[in-house]
Amino acid sequence: MEKVICPDCQAEIKSGDKMIVGDILECNECGTEVEVLSLNPLKYQVLIEEK
Repeated sequence: MEKVICPDCQAEIKSGDKMIVGDILECNECGTEVEVLSLNPLKYQVLIEEK
């Protein structure tokens, strides 16, 4: 399984055993959240919180 790397701090974001499209993963180091867009190839984007 490919690793999800935090776009902010470059730490590896831990994902569960089964990642699915639409999953939201949170970086344990800085709290940045990313949403999984595609699994093959692995694509994800930073979630921007609306204020």
